[in-house]
Amino acid sequence: MKRDETTYTTATSAALAGLAVQCVLCLGTGAVGAWTESPAIIAATWHIAGGIPIWIILAIIYQQHRLERTEALAAEKLATQDAASAALFGDVSDELQLIRSRLDRLYNLGLPIVSFTIAIYLIAAGVGMLYRAATLADDPVALALSPDCNPVGLMFATAGIAFVAFIAARWVSGYTRIREWQLLRGGASYLMSTFVIAILLLAGAATVAIVEETFFFRLLARLVPALMILVGSEILLTALLAAYRPKRPGEIPRPAFDSRVLGLLTAPESLGQVVGELINYQFGVEVSTSWFYQMLGRAMTPLTIFGGLVLLALSTLVIVGPEEQGVIMRFGSLRGGAVGPGIHIKAPWPIETAAVYPTGKVLQLTITSDRLGQLRNRGDNALLWTSSGDDDASKMGLDYFLCASKDADGSAAMSLVVAEVIVQYRIGDLVEFLKASTEPRASIEMVTQQEASRYFASRTIDELLSRGRTEGGPQLEGDIQRRIDQLGLGFEIVDVAVTTLQPPPGKVAREFHRQIGVAQYRETLIQRAEKQAIVTLVRVAGSVARSRDISDAIVELDRRRTAVADADAGDRQRDDAVRSLAQQELQIETLLGDARGEAAEIIHKARAYRWSRAIGERSALERFAGQLLAYQASPAYFRTRYYLDVLAAGLDGQRKVVIAGDHADLPVLDLDFSEESNAIDTLIGE
Repeated sequence: MKRDETTYTTATSAALAGLAVQCVLCLGTGAVGAWTESPAIIAATWHIAGGIPIWIILAIIYQQHRLERTEALAAEKLATQDAASAALFGDVSDELQLIRSRLDRLYNLGLPIVSFTIAIYLIAAGVGMLYRAATLADDPVALALSPDCNPVGLMFATAGIAFVAFIAARWVSGYTRIREWQLLRGGASYLMSTFVIAILLLAGAATVAIVEETFFFRLLARLVPALMILVGSEILLTALLAAYRPKRPGEIPRPAFDSRVLGLLTAPESLGQVVGELINYQFGVEVSTSWFYQMLGRAMTPLTIFGGLVLLALSTLVIVGPEEQGVIMRFGSLRGGAVGPGIHIKAPWPIETAAVYPTGKVLQLTITSDRLGQLRNRGDNALLWTSSGDDDASKMGLDYFLCASKDADGSAAMSLVVAEVIVQYRIGDLVEFLKASTEPRASIEMVTQQEASRYFASRTIDELLSRGRTEGGPQLEGDIQRRIDQLGLGFEIVDVAVTTLQPPPGKVAREFHRQIGVAQYRETLIQRAEKQAIVTLVRVAGSVARSRDISDAIVELDRRRTAVADADAGDRQRDDAVRSLAQQELQIETLLGDARGEAAEIIHKARAYRWSRAIGERSALERFAGQLLAYQASPAYFRTRYYLDVLAAGLDGQRKVVIAGDHADLPVLDLDFSEESNAIDTLIGE
């Protein structure tokens, strides 16, 4: 294309048209922001206003190019005339040099100054908007839309802004096919950033109109300032790099406000050609002329589109593994409850997103008095209360728990104890877990600290050091779970264990150790006595329960005997007391009779002896009566019979001597007493 004043006049007109569009978009967006009172739309207005200086500097540059071409053509015409005319109009050449020097200053100073100014403006405005959004974080209504705002009308307004910005950006980008008009690419890219922000605002308005959810607008209140900071940072970084980049003669500089990222949307060429142009520009080498790069450039756009579609399709799938649960969020808000393991379908990103959590994984935290770990890192495996060392040094870094105790006079007091509590937990209710707290581990740690402190304070030091460790785990597990359920944290307590429980180290611990030794000896004596009592009771009555029943019955018998003794003779109450006493004695007899111990054995022996003695005496009495009757009937026979019985009993087992003599002197006795009649006849004859 021929470089004449018409070329730059057209470019100037395009720049002025872009300036007009930029101003109209800025005013229109500002009016919509005032109507909706939305921080996101107000931030978009500030962003659109940042493009006005771009169009102004472009219009000035192209106007200077038009003037330069006009003066150059005039100078060429004068050069073809005679010398006199050239001398007469010599000031034309001076004017041409002045315009060219002004044009050089615009390229060398004007474009960098505008770039730095826009970069600083965008970064400062973005930071200010983010700070304002942070101050309004506790007021969701202030970050969203005005209550009087019509979301359908907002949709049409933002759609109109997006449409005008896109058409203007593409129209201006069409001029960049001409080398002399490539500076317009910076304004077109900034218009494209306006289109991107307008599309986001349109999506937010559609969300409010369809699902009546303002979360997306609250997000845009932070996202739009963040985009301003990103664009400003890119312009600032590009300006700094361009300041050190060597310039080639005749090269049209690419201003820093010409965004390389947004240029991918505004350039009419394929994506591969744009990337090639960027590479050529940065390296100064025609890399894009190679056949491989040209083939890659032609396939880049369809491959990118295909890859984007694949990623979009994959974003509709949610895969939840074993021992996991997931949630699906629509514009940041939970949709339904938790989903279990498997493959689930959702709306594509960014409409719906998913998050997966390991609900089956058991987590662990430790609440300990030993913050520095000095009690556990002594180099030995055993943790002894009486470990030697500096008492003061051993107490450093310890956070004690309070517990109850008693003074020497028996009054209530407080003591200190060193403890360590290990809590194992997992996510129980995923929805409650997500809604409860942004710091779940800190929350459960705080609850455990409070419940452990309450448990230790409700028990004495003696109870804690004796059975507190074994009883503390189940007790704390129930208390912590109840507190978590009340707060709705969504955790499930798996196990709680009190792994360390001891008095403060040093001298106090040694005194406790000595006291516990004495207490253990006392308990040993008590256990021995109880054992001996059980053995004695079992030996006496057969069982402990039977022994206690007999003992209670005997005590009751003594009470009734006292009642009988205290009652007056002939009184009716005395008769009742006597009958009650007899019943109690019978009950004791029954209990003793049913017993299986030594007492029952002695009683049974006594009863047997009593009956045998009574029966024996009665039989003796009856035998004597029979003997008396036999004596009365035949006294001689009775005496002889008893004499022989006594003689037989006396000679039984005794040594017998027979003395022989004269028959005239001694009687002849027949010592064969086997025949009872012979013996009797001999005695009678004598």
